[in-house]
Amino acid sequence: MSPPPLDPKLHRVVRLGRALSVATLVILLLLVASGLGIWLSPGLVERVIVPRIGLAGHPIALDGASLAAGLAISAIPLGILAYGLLQVRQIFRDFGRGELISALLAVRLERFGAAVALQGLIAPFVGAALSIALTLNNPPGARAIAVSISSHDVVAVIVGLLVIGVGAVMREAARIAEENASFV
Repeated sequence: MSPPPLDPKLHRVVRLGRALSVATLVILLLLVASGLGIWLSPGLVERVIVPRIGLAGHPIALDGASLAAGLAISAIPLGILAYGLLQVRQIFRDFGRGELISALLAVRLERFGAAVALQGLIAPFVGAALSIALTLNNPPGARAIAVSISSHDVVAVIVGLLVIGVGAVMREAARIAEENASFV
C-alpha cells in the first residue's frame, strides 16, 4: 500500500527538508574534520587557535603533548556541536517525510537548543583549558591561563534557550493537535 499523495504545499517543505538534511550532514562532517584536523598542524594552531583564546604574542609550546591535549579539549565542544547538528539533521529528515509538528520533533529541537546553549556556557572554560595546555610546557613565569567571555558566547546561550522554548511550545502544539485528531 503506497502512502497518500502529498499536499502540493507540503511537497516544497519535503524537498527542502531532504536537501537540508544532506547539507547538514556535509557541514557537520566538515566542521568536525577541520576542528580536529587543525591540531595536526602547529602552524594552523598558532594562526587560528592562539589568537582566538587570547594568547596572541604570548610564548606557547606546540609539542606533541600540548597538541594532543588541545585535540582532546577541542573534542568536547566538537562533540556537543556534532550532537546538536545531528538533531538538526534529524529535524530536516522529519520534514523530508512530511512531519512538521510532533512531540519527537519538539524534543529534537530542544536538544539542539541545549547543545547551542551548552556551547556558549563552556566556551570560556574550553578557552582557559586550551591556554593552559598550550603554555604548560613553558618555563615558570611564562605559563598562562586566558579566560574570556565573548558576546558570541552570551548570544549562543540566549539563542539556545530560545530554541528550547520554541521546542516546548511545539511540544504543546503537538499535544493539542493529537488531542484534536482523537475527536474526529
